Amino acid sequence: MSPAPSRGRRLSALVVNYNTGRYAKACVESLQCEWRASGRADADLEIVVVDNASPQDQSAALAEIEALGARVIRHPENAGYATGMNLAFAQTSGGPRDMVAILNPDLHFLPGSIDALMDYLETYAECGVIDPRAWVDQARTLMLPKNVLPTPIEQWRAVGAQLHPALCRAYSRRRLVTAIPWWVSDQPIESDMLSGCCLFLRREVVARMPHLMDPLYPLYFEDTDLFSTLRRLGYTVVHHCGAPVLHHWSRSAGVGGNYQGEPWRRFKIGEQRYYRKFHGALGYALVRAANWLAAKWPPAKSFRPMHPLVDLGEHADPIEIRLPRACEYLLEFSMTPTWLLAAGVPGHGERWQCPRETWEWYFQARYYVRAIEFDRRTQRPGALLGAWTFVKTTPGRDHPLEVNETRRSATMEAAR
Repeated sequence: MSPAPSRGRRLSALVVNYNTGRYAKACVESLQCEWRASGRADADLEIVVVDNASPQDQSAALAEIEALGARVIRHPENAGYATGMNLAFAQTSGGPRDMVAILNPDLHFLPGSIDALMDYLETYAECGVIDPRAWVDQARTLMLPKNVLPTPIEQWRAVGAQLHPALCRAYSRRRLVTAIPWWVSDQPIESDMLSGCCLFLRREVVARMPHLMDPLYPLYFEDTDLFSTLRRLGYTVVHHCGAPVLHHWSRSAGVGGNYQGEPWRRFKIGEQRYYRKFHGALGYALVRAANWLAAKWPPAKSFRPMHPLVDLGEHADPIEIRLPRACEYLLEFSMTPTWLLAAGVPGHGERWQCPRETWEWYFQARYYVRAIEFDRRTQRPGALLGAWTFVKTTPGRDHPLEVNETRRSATMEAAR
C-alpha cells in the first residue's frame, strides 16, 4: 500500500543558468513563494544555481539569487547542461524519499504545483519522474507541446512529414491522438517522453543511475536519455495535468537564426550520443539517412503547408480567430506550416481572441495556426475548421514574470 504524502520531505532544486540570470532569480523567488504557501518549512528547501560561464555579465542577478538564500556556483566553463546539473546535485543532500527538481531558469511556479508533484511522487513508488502542465503565459492560455520520444522510426516519420503535405497530414493525425489528452485532461498521464523544463524525482531513483544526467550530452537529449533510462529500470514516466507552471520557452537558446551555431552543434553531438546508446549503430545510421534526405530535399519543397492557409497579415495587437461554427475546438500554434511542434489552446465557441497577457510572450515572427474540431468526451480529433498564418510585428516580452503578477492572476481566476 502506498504511503500517505508527507509535508516533511526535503526538495533539492537545481538550476543551470546561461545568460538568463533575471529569469533564474524569478524562478527561485516563485519556487520559494509556492513552497511557503504550501505550508512547507524553509529548512526543507535547498536551491543550487550553477552559472555555466555565461558570456553576458550575470553578476548582479547571481548576487540577488545568493541574497535569496540559494547557493550559486560560478562554473569556469560551459561544460554542458547535464554537467551543470550533476555539479549542482553534488552540492545537495537528503534521504532516499526526499526529492530532486531539475529546473530550467525560465520557469515560474504557480499555486498548487509543488503539492501536486511531490504528493504524487510520494504516493506512487513506481513513478520515476514527473513533470507539470506548462503554460507560456500567466493567463494560462497557450500550453506547450507534447514532446515525442525520438526513435529511428519516429525520425523517418517526422522527416517524411516535412517533405510532403500528404505525409504530414498522416503524421499529424497520429500525433494528435496523444496530444489532445495532454492538453485537455485533468488527470495524470503516463507517457514515454516529457518536457525537460521541470522534472521531479526521488533521490532513491537517482541513486539507481550512474549520474543524475549523462554528462556526455553537451546540450539536448540529456532529458530524453533520463526518461529512457528510467523506463528501462522499470519506472513510469508521468505528466501531471493538475500541476501548473509557466515556462517562458527558449529564452536561452533562442529560435530561428539564434538557434544556429553553438546550440545546433551541441544538438548534433547529443543526437549521436542518444541514438547510439539506445538504438545502436544501425539505429543511428537510420537517423543519419533520414537527416541526409531532409538536407538534400529541395528547400522549396520542404515544410510546405499541409492545409490551405488564410493570410491574416501583420499584427501589432492580439489576433482574433473566427471559426465557421460554434463547437469544441483545439487551436494549434506553430512556427512552421507542418505543425510538427505545436502549442495547444482548447476552447469552445465560434471565435478565439488572444489575451494580451498571452500575446506579449510571442516572439516577433511569422506563425501558423489551425483549428481542429474534437470530442471532449472521447478526446479524439475531428474535422479541420481552418488554417491561418500571421506575422507578429512587435517584440516578445524579454523580462520574467514577478511573483505578484502570477498571484494576482490566480486570484482573478479563482474569483471568476
